[in-house]
Amino acid sequence: MRALRLPGAGQLLLLLLLVFNLLPIYFILENSVKTPLEFASSTLSFPQALQWSNYSVAWEKISLSLYNTSLIIAASVVAIVAFSAMSAYSFSKLRFPLKNTLFLLVFGLLLIPGFLTLIPLYLQIKKLGLSDSYLALILPYIAGGQAFSIFVLKTFFEQLPDEIFEAARIDGAGNIRIFSTIVLPLSVPICTTVAIINITGLWNDYLLPSLLLNRAHQTVTMALVAFEAAAGNYGLSDYGGMMAAYLLAAIPLLLLFSLLMRNFVEGISSGSIKM
Repeated sequence: MRALRLPGAGQLLLLLLLVFNLLPIYFILENSVKTPLEFASSTLSFPQALQWSNYSVAWEKISLSLYNTSLIIAASVVAIVAFSAMSAYSFSKLRFPLKNTLFLLVFGLLLIPGFLTLIPLYLQIKKLGLSDSYLALILPYIAGGQAFSIFVLKTFFEQLPDEIFEAARIDGAGNIRIFSTIVLPLSVPICTTVAIINITGLWNDYLLPSLLLNRAHQTVTMALVAFEAAAGNYGLSDYGGMMAAYLLAAIPLLLLFSLLMRNFVEGISSGSIKM
C-alpha cells in the first residue's frame, strides 16, 4: 500500500500562484454577467441571475473593431514574417558586401524607443494620404516588426547545418528554391513563435491606432476605451458589459494560443530565443 504523500512547499507555492493567476479570470467571468447594481454591491460574489444580455451589448460595441483588428493584424503579421524570414536568411546564409554593417543597423533599430517615432510617423502618414485607412497601421506595423523578427530568425537560421544548403546547391537549387523548400519547412515553429509575439503586441496596441484611425476603422483597443468612457457617463457604469467586452476581445488570442501553443513552445525550446 502506497503511503499518502503530502504536497511539499514547492507544490503549495505553485498552487498558490495558480490561484492568483486564476483570480482575474474568475473576476472577469462572474462580473460579465452582473447588472450594474450587483457589481456595485460586490465584485466577488456570484450574481443571482446571469445577465447574458451583457454579451449582446458588448458584441454590438466591438464586433466591427474585432473585424478591423483581425484584418490589420493578419496582413501585418504575414508580411512581417515573410519579409523578416527572407532578410534573416540573407544575413545568415548569403555573402554580400557590408552584410555585418547592415545587420548592425537593423539591430540598432531595437534600441530606439517607439514613442520617439510617433510624430515623424504621423506626419509621414498624413503626407502620404493614408490616414484613416487600414494601410495607416499595416505599413508601420510591418516596418516596426522587422528588427526583432530578423534578429530572432537569423539566430535560428545560423543553427541550420551548412551541409544541407551545399547539397542543395550541388543539385542545382537556387536561393529561392532553397528558401522555399528547405528553410521555411524547417522554421515553422520559430516562425510561429515570431508571429505570436508580434500578434500579441499589435493586438494590444492603443496609442498608434488612436492617432491614425477614425471610428470607422477603429481597432478593438479603441473600441474598449470608447465603451468604457461611454459607460461611465450615464448613472451606474455598465461594468458587466465592459467585462463581457474584455472577454470577447481576449477570445481570439486565447484560441490562437490554444491552436499554436505546441509550435510556440517548440520554437522557444529550440534555443533560438535567448531571453
